[in-house]
Amino acid sequence: SLHPLHLLRQAGAVLTSCLWLQRREQISMQQSVSCSRGATINNAMRLGLKTIVYATSIFCPTPTSSFSITSRTFAQDRHQNATFTGESASSLAHLASSPERFAASLNMTIEQVDEAINARKLASTTLNEQLIAIEEDNKQNMTAAEIGRQKHRMICQHRFNHFRNAFVCKKCWTFTPICVCDLFEQRERSDMDSDKKAQLPNGVEKLIVWTHHDEYGRTSNTGSLLPLGLQQTSILMKGLLEHEQIMNEVLCRKNVTPVVLWPDKKSKRASTTISDLNRIIADTSSGNQKNEDSNRGGIVLISIEGTWNTARKMVNKLPPHVLRLDLSDEIRLDFTTPEINEGIFIDNSITTAGETSQSPSAPSLLSPLRRQGKGAKQDNVSTLEATIVALLALGLSVDDASFILNCARRKVKRIQEYTGKTYARD
Repeated sequence: SLHPLHLLRQAGAVLTSCLWLQRREQISMQQSVSCSRGATINNAMRLGLKTIVYATSIFCPTPTSSFSITSRTFAQDRHQNATFTGESASSLAHLASSPERFAASLNMTIEQVDEAINARKLASTTLNEQLIAIEEDNKQNMTAAEIGRQKHRMICQHRFNHFRNAFVCKKCWTFTPICVCDLFEQRERSDMDSDKKAQLPNGVEKLIVWTHHDEYGRTSNTGSLLPLGLQQTSILMKGLLEHEQIMNEVLCRKNVTPVVLWPDKKSKRASTTISDLNRIIADTSSGNQKNEDSNRGGIVLISIEGTWNTARKMVNKLPPHVLRLDLSDEIRLDFTTPEINEGIFIDNSITTAGETSQSPSAPSLLSPLRRQGKGAKQDNVSTLEATIVALLALGLSVDDASFILNCARRKVKRIQEYTGKTYARD
């Protein structure tokens, strides 16, 4: 009566222990083992495999696998620091318990679901074969670095084409049955602009979400919502050739000032502040800076999507003329002072875990879906939140910022209810 995710983790732990013991005792499952210890290990491995097959079949149903899941107990998982929440009618376990119900939630037939799953499996298998072949065929005429770059390009192209999951919306990066694109499409703007997306502040020409390939398509990502709510905003994947060409063209333009949302703490040069950017925008609008190639030159904001380590590497590979913006003061004020920007970053709503969705130790709205360890820094916020903080300081309206943040919160809540899991805060 345990949740499938809990079963998978327990079965994985059993298999890991058994494989280690089997290697130590030099036991093979294919040969007859007479010793009782070897038989015990083999039996445990078979039980672990059966458990994984059962739990996996719940998440990846086939026409022949239908399970009756009526009630479960969700307990605190101490190892993963995660709390399972109760099932709802749209939860993954509820939908996956019936192939017909799961297919209906995707507006597909069971056959189409199977075809999509098999197509992605085939693409992954083909990619693995190509990666092995390219290394074996080019050992003599290519260096290891060149082979590595070519393999990286192939992996990025595969992620761009097939995402991380066969049933994820290509726009909002949310599971298809709980897609949040409708939240942005239903918006009614009070001004005369027919575009439901908010305009970037004056002086900000473009917003680029520069994304690591491993982050691309991740359902817990919030930066994917920025192009849905803001004009002149795009997501580009580092490592994808066509996206890198677009990025290079933007960075090489002489009539714009590229700024990355990342503080320059280790370099000797001082980080750029919001005051510096407002001064640049004022000079541009007053004609102190010439912009011959465009009617409105200005700031190109670059938000980085990735883990802290991968994001740091991505920032270090940007050209030296790209300014680095330090938002530490703005983030601290926005997330601790309700009077600033009408307190839109401070959300005291109750989550399905039974606690406030934001707290001083983990202010990010994304913290229920991603682990926030002990001693998490106050400015450890999601890419979407950091970008909204910067845009607000540059002139984005509070209404537009609040709308995008609320859509992100609803995405997090839908994923919590759908997957049945949320990370507790330390």
